[in-house]
Amino acid sequence: MSVSAGSYKYGLGGQSNDVNREDLIDVYTLQTPWDTPWLAQAPKTQAQSVLHQWLVDTLRSPVTTGAIEGAAYVYVTSTTPTRVSNVSMIFRKDIGVTRTQMKANPAAIGNTYTHEIDKGTKELATDIETSVFANLTSATGATGTARVMKGFQNFITSNTAYPASLGAAATAGQLTVNDFNSMLQTIYTAGGNPDQVFVSPAVKRQVSAFTLTQQNRNIAAAEKKLIQGIDMFDSDFGLLAIVLDRHVPQSTNTTTAASGAATDVRGTMFILERAKNRWAWFDPVHHDYVGKLGDSVNGILVGEGCLEVLNEKANGMIKSINNKNAALLGDA
Repeated sequence: MSVSAGSYKYGLGGQSNDVNREDLIDVYTLQTPWDTPWLAQAPKTQAQSVLHQWLVDTLRSPVTTGAIEGAAYVYVTSTTPTRVSNVSMIFRKDIGVTRTQMKANPAAIGNTYTHEIDKGTKELATDIETSVFANLTSATGATGTARVMKGFQNFITSNTAYPASLGAAATAGQLTVNDFNSMLQTIYTAGGNPDQVFVSPAVKRQVSAFTLTQQNRNIAAAEKKLIQGIDMFDSDFGLLAIVLDRHVPQSTNTTTAASGAATDVRGTMFILERAKNRWAWFDPVHHDYVGKLGDSVNGILVGEGCLEVLNEKANGMIKSINNKNAALLGDA
């Protein structure tokens, strides 16, 4: 017996001409990542002005000559502390939800305005995390121009290097464990005691691929598990946490160092001493309602603060790391 084409086709549900009810569950998933590893663990402090300042000083070099018995006192000029500063940067998200949407019954999210506040808070956190590692130069702002804080890339000036295979060249090169250890030694000699390394996903793969002399990796056959990743690096200069951060700058690379250095992208490794790098809140993120702008509920999420680097010599950067290298990562 034949069946009429129209006797069974009522639609999948949820479309304008469907008869069947839609199957929309009361759950939603936020697909965009919003983890902020640096901001979450950074020591927090208070800024008292939009121009946030602190002092740095140095000791004289050690002497081995000793003092002469009975010699007259000779007063020498000591170093004078110098000011270091950053300017607070405003992070803001405007929110507006229509009266109609406030009266509606959306699936999963409940109150639409509260949902927008939750999303906006996460967005501002990722804005801050991205700004900390971005190549930002301090700007005081003006009428119609926002203030911009200085980020790590412009604070760290003493301890910077490129992969050794490049010398002082600015093209991208392969990162090796010797490059990493050399930078740790440079930072230690300058007086730092780094304990954190913030890397992008591609550079994290290069760290996990480090080849160490006389290194053994034990594989338990019963567990059927091969451990390749490196999350802690026990160096001659202390134990360092290797922190994977989605917001550390990384460009998309389609070449290898051997096939086209001119088109290779640049990745940066940030080697930091946690106690010397803080986030200074001038005004922590908060929500305020604003006057009505038509038939809607309106408000803002706003906060203001800046990166505080108490001693840039306690940190270091390895720049121009090739994001993709065939020999290192096993790519064809």
